[in-house]
Amino acid sequence: MMKSRVLLLATSCAVFATSQVTAQGLRTVRGTVLAARDSTPISGVSIRVIEFDIRAQSDQAGRFRLIDVPRSPARVTFERLDAIADTVPLSASTDSLVVYLRARAVRIAPVTTTAPPLARERFDRVAQTSIVTLDMVDITQAPAVLEADVMRIVQLLPGTVARNDFSTGFHVRGGEADQNLITLDGVTIFNPSHLGGLFSTFDAFAVDRVDFITGAFPAGYGGRLSSVLDVRLRNGSRDRTTVQGQLSLLSAKVLVDGPLGSRASYMVGVRRTYADAVVSIFSKETLPYWFGDAVGKVAIAIGSGRLTATGYWGRDALDWPWVKAELGRDPVDLEFSWGNRLAGLRFEQPFGRHTLELYASGSGFSTALGLEPSVVRVDNSVRLLSAGGAIAFNPDAQHAVRIGVGVEDYDMRYEIQSDALTANFFSARYRPRIWSAFIDDQWNPFGWLLLRPGVRAEYVEGAGANSGGADFSALAPRIGIKVFLSHNLALIGSAGRYYQAIHSLRDEDIPFAVFDFWIGADDVTPVSRADHLVLGFEKWIDNDYSVSVEGYRKDFYNLVVRRVGQDFRVRGDEFVSTDGDAWGVDVLARKYRGSVRGWIAYGFTRPERRAAGEVFPPAHDRRHSFNIVLEMAGPLGSDMGIHWGFGSPLPYRGFIGEWRHREYSAIVHAFEDFEEEPLAAAQRNGERYPSYNRLDVSFRWEVSKWGGILRPYFQIVNVYNRQNIFLYRFDYQDRPATRTGISQFPLFPSFGVEFEF
Repeated sequence: MMKSRVLLLATSCAVFATSQVTAQGLRTVRGTVLAARDSTPISGVSIRVIEFDIRAQSDQAGRFRLIDVPRSPARVTFERLDAIADTVPLSASTDSLVVYLRARAVRIAPVTTTAPPLARERFDRVAQTSIVTLDMVDITQAPAVLEADVMRIVQLLPGTVARNDFSTGFHVRGGEADQNLITLDGVTIFNPSHLGGLFSTFDAFAVDRVDFITGAFPAGYGGRLSSVLDVRLRNGSRDRTTVQGQLSLLSAKVLVDGPLGSRASYMVGVRRTYADAVVSIFSKETLPYWFGDAVGKVAIAIGSGRLTATGYWGRDALDWPWVKAELGRDPVDLEFSWGNRLAGLRFEQPFGRHTLELYASGSGFSTALGLEPSVVRVDNSVRLLSAGGAIAFNPDAQHAVRIGVGVEDYDMRYEIQSDALTANFFSARYRPRIWSAFIDDQWNPFGWLLLRPGVRAEYVEGAGANSGGADFSALAPRIGIKVFLSHNLALIGSAGRYYQAIHSLRDEDIPFAVFDFWIGADDVTPVSRADHLVLGFEKWIDNDYSVSVEGYRKDFYNLVVRRVGQDFRVRGDEFVSTDGDAWGVDVLARKYRGSVRGWIAYGFTRPERRAAGEVFPPAHDRRHSFNIVLEMAGPLGSDMGIHWGFGSPLPYRGFIGEWRHREYSAIVHAFEDFEEEPLAAAQRNGERYPSYNRLDVSFRWEVSKWGGILRPYFQIVNVYNRQNIFLYRFDYQDRPATRTGISQFPLFPSFGVEFEF
């Protein structure tokens, strides 16, 4: 009898406890696991609620989710082999956690453990085509011209065409160079180049990763027609101060990062060319050119949220004595300068099942080209102020939704004037303001099917130079789809509509442009449009190899192309409205780790333009491009990088002759001088240069010295000295006329050293 009473009492207590838990309700606890050293996400962490034995594991982004946790106080443990285990309290009202784990050294028997590449995580979870992610190792290990460069590596990916060796600009899947959205920590940056386009503004040491989307990008991105290059800076170390730097034949740079108290970190880097100083030391001559830049980032943990601040400044300057001073004549200097500056703030705050994102930024580009003092001057400036926010949430296990709004306010000025002549030859101001809203849903209706529907709404209010401007509104739907045929094979597809309200004026007959002159949409400058369609498949082998094949079609409308021979007196005469299309196939085979890593990229594209009744290929119509990029062990204990690239011939507009403008001198009563002007062929881009190919190699060593690490390197660009034609020079004084090819990079060795303390 006594035994029965005890059993009845125990049963009653259990029923009472269960009813209490049910009455209190259940919750889903979401959180992120970060490294205490530098706030980078930690994957593979085992998470357990001790009282209820509810378990989870963090993903590649450090995120985790504990489902059906009773709303009562509990303790949560976090464990990983190479981290110091931690236990944190979980109150009854808490639905989100951010935990920082400290690393620990573990002595174990030899064992190999590898996390899947980020690209594999994305393959399993995201319906998105045409995206490639590069990290700092990919950028720094490949051969480069003098020093590692983000934009140069991007040019080696499928679907991307660089017109020559002298520019970091690129064309993606038949699009123009100004149709690429380039951002630094989410802030738009204009004309990110130094040395006339030879090098980009991005310091490879400061970069954490680069996401390059070559088509059909999701609804969260807007404002461009062709691609997105999203460059993310790394956070500073949270536990110690480190110093990195490099001395190359081009420049010197140093980057310092470390903690700011217990809840923040910083990273700051500076770079400057010293070629002008070297020339001054060893010669009486001067090199009237220099460039420099600086980049910085601060990350602050605020409760469970995070605030980051990013800044960049860069400048190029040329001061060339054009005309020397003589008796009765003042000197004239060619002064040429350009540069970028930007600042951005971003705040992320998880609360419950939601994450709130807020941002504000300012970005500007300015250039001045003139014969000084006061002869003639060309000025172009762009100022962009942006603000907005988004909220990400999971309404259920099948949906990951992101909704956002934003505004971009542009102020663009373009002016040609002469103070000496008190003349203003041309002046224009463009002030488009773009309001946007979007919704993007990553939807997994079935285990074998991923969908990504989305839509972006844009409204452009403009202010032209001499009128009230023009308003424009449109909806831009987007869709992505992935059908899994097996665990490692999927069919992929995407489609979308895209609008662009800012443009650059460039002459495609000139193969080299230092930078773009920017204008904005108004009552005479249209908003351009493009429609994308992408279909293909992606295959994975053992988490180490991936192969993707994508076919695409793009249609362009209202492209803004510079009019040659424009009349400065006529507003709106600066450009010719152009339509066009492009179709092609991109293939990427990539190996992510092992003794040999790298990729093989092939792209076929067929672009076409139509303007004023004329059908012609654009100047970047390179039908075939092929690149091999490999990293492996090399001779003498080095890490070796190899790049070999091939490009089919690019078109150009041919010339049939020249005519001379003779100048009559009233002093000697004779024609004593003349100017030569080429006569272009009637067919636009009807001729083609020879095909292009080049081999580059690099060797790097690592040496422990003086309490730090030294990495000397040696690299050779164009190993077999291929004479790739840059342009032709025609001499019509010869009979018959002669054509001489001017080549791009010759065989060019370089060396330098990187250091880290």
